[in-house]
Parts: sequence; structure tokens; C-alpha cells
Amino acid sequence: MQIDKNTVYQNRHLEYLKNEYYNGSYVPCDEQKLADFNIEKAFSEGMKLNEIAVMGTHNSYQLLGTLPKRGLMKALQILSFGVVENKAVFEMDTFTEQLEQGIRNLEIDIETVDDEGDISFIVTHSPVIDNVSSAYNFAKGLEEIAMWSDNNPGHLPVYLLIEPKDGVPSINNMKNFSLEYALEFDKVLREVLGDRLYTPKHVMGEYESFEEMRKADGWPALKQAAGKIIVLMHLCSVTQEYIDTDISIETQAMFPMLRFGDIDKTYAAFILDNDPVTATENNKKTVDENNLMVRTRADDYPDFSEERYNYADECGSHIITTDYPPRTVREKDHTFTFSGYTIKRLK
Repeated sequence: MQIDKNTVYQNRHLEYLKNEYYNGSYVPCDEQKLADFNIEKAFSEGMKLNEIAVMGTHNSYQLLGTLPKRGLMKALQILSFGVVENKAVFEMDTFTEQLEQGIRNLEIDIETVDDEGDISFIVTHSPVIDNVSSAYNFAKGLEEIAMWSDNNPGHLPVYLLIEPKDGVPSINNMKNFSLEYALEFDKVLREVLGDRLYTPKHVMGEYESFEEMRKADGWPALKQAAGKIIVLMHLCSVTQEYIDTDISIETQAMFPMLRFGDIDKTYAAFILDNDPVTATENNKKTVDENNLMVRTRADDYPDFSEERYNYADECGSHIITTDYPPRTVREKDHTFTFSGYTIKRLK
């Protein structure tokens, strides 16, 4: 059963990491080699959180597709004469390996499990035909990220983009995401990440709203966010309900991500603009005029183009996700970087 395989994999991986970290052999990652600017100088000069761009990954937890899925996708590819693309060979490094490579944004799909009031969250792309994950238990996945953070003190902030899933089959006590589950999810974030979690309230500081903060060019200093983890909630069926629990967003653990049409909202901070072409076209409004932070996508496995990469590299967005990051898996695939770096200066 794949669930058991996922659990065994994750437990073994965590035990391996604990041994590496706590037996004295681990050497922290040299973050300076990953950035195209001098980090210490940036800290001393007061560079702000919104003045750098970081590389992220899509489906960051993904292991190699299951044998049934690989067989199905291969058959469909053949029958469709290549029209249906074989995405079953898509695979990512573990969270820790990605962080070591300089990835500073992980995208995590979650499914909600409610076993008679015992609520938990699992990480998977599809609970039926593509149920493979290096971080199947979300809380344990957070533990992995927290351990890396603790052993790399002062690292540049890490963003987690959480994409809650709806419409799952009624199997294994899985439920559609709801406001109740979103608030429970907030609790998990606070419990596991503790002081590492950099919440909307932390970012807003003494300002009354994100709108006021942005107008005052008040994004916090990058040094202030060092060693922290920022959690973004992808647009989903409960986004507005989540916002409405506290319209100031001061008490939520996650930043709700919005679309371009919402840039005038007082609670707007992070915008999803997944096409780098439109992200470039919208940059004047989103970044220059409204001082928002933007996430876009450089590619969509297996599709990529140099033209789109050029837009992604020049669009001015703050989080740029790729399916082709520096990695140890899929070694024959090409790699997308910011001219050899995974973190770059924007301003």
C-alpha cells in the first residue's frame, strides 16, 4: 500500500537527518554561494524582504510516479501520438536537499484527513493514482524544514506555498478543505514551527494594514526575517472565509495569496501571477506602484522555453517557481537558475 511506503520513507528520512544533524558531522549550507549579492553587506545596509527574488519548486514533495501511473501515462502518450505528455517521471529532491541547493520556496499540496475529529494533513498530488511523497505527513514535513532551519541559523527566509485540495474521493477519511480545517492548519504551523514562523503580524509590524505598510515602503528588513519561515496560502475555496476571520490578517498564520484584480485590497501582500509574461506586464501596477510581492512560474513540466525563462528572469517577481531547479534527481534534464544562482537582488 502506497501510504505505508510513504510513511516508511519519511520516517527513515527523518531518522537519517537527525543522525546527520546531531552527531556533529553536518556542515551548514554556504548560502553566500547561492546568492548573487553579498548577504552580510545587504543585512548591514538594511536591504528589505521585497528587494530579493528567490527560486521555488513546484510540487516540491514529489517522488517518482507510481508504477500504475507511469504505465498509464506511457500508454496514453503512445495512443495520443504524443499529445498527452508523460508527467509520471517528474521527481524532486527532498525538502532538505532542495534547501541545501538554495531553493527558498517549497510548494506543498495538502489533503485533509478527519478521522472522527482527529484532524491531520497529508502531502500528495493525487491520493489515488499519484500518491507518492517525500513528506507524506505534513507535520513531519514541517519538522524536517524546522530541523534544517535550526542547523542553518540566519538563513534567508524560506517561503512555504500551501495549496489545499478539494474534491477528493471519500477514501481514508479525506475531506474537502474548509475554514475549520484552515484554522486547524494554522495551529499545526504554530505548534511545529514556533518562533521560526514569520506571521502576517510580524511582517506588518506597527502598521494598521498591509496597504499602509506598502504605501510607506515598510516591508521589514531582510535581516529581521533571517532564520524565519513564511507561509503563503494558495488561492482555494476558503480563501475569502479565511480572510474574513480577521480582515486585518493580523491573527492568521498564513498570508492569503491573491490575484491581480485584488491589488487594491487593504490586506493584499502577495500576488499570484503564474505567467511570467503577464507578471512582467503587470509589474508596474503590482510592484512599482503598489509595492506587492509576486509569485510566478518559469515553466510547467515538461514544457519550457528560453523566451519564457527570459521573462521569468526579468519580470521583477519575488518568487519564481521552476520544475527544473538544481537537483540530484533527473540529472539528464536541463536546469533553470538565475545565471547560476538561486537567490538574486532585485533592487
